[in-house]
Amino acid sequence: MDDIDIDARVTGERTVIDVTGTRDVAVVVRSASGERIYLPPAGFDEPVSESSYTSPYQGGSGIDGEESPYGGGSGSTRGVIETADGFRVTHPETATEFDVYRGDE
Repeated sequence: MDDIDIDARVTGERTVIDVTGTRDVAVVVRSASGERIYLPPAGFDEPVSESSYTSPYQGGSGIDGEESPYGGGSGSTRGVIETADGFRVTHPETATEFDVYRGDE
């Protein structure tokens, strides 16, 4: 199995978890309101074709989930944004715990 890297930043307002090295994981975040499961962006393993290409300069979430005029708006689902080598989870609360589940190879 290849190595993956998980970087989590927890503040009083949100939790941001960056997964790099793979997109084949699920992230489960627990916070005051309960548990939420985040899956990788749909179609992450499909090659990008010119007809489905979306500019990386469209608005999206920036560092720590802040709004940014730049940032991959493409391939995003609720709370999950695709990155070049993984994805970013932005959970709207302070996490008390989170788990990462890796798919079988």
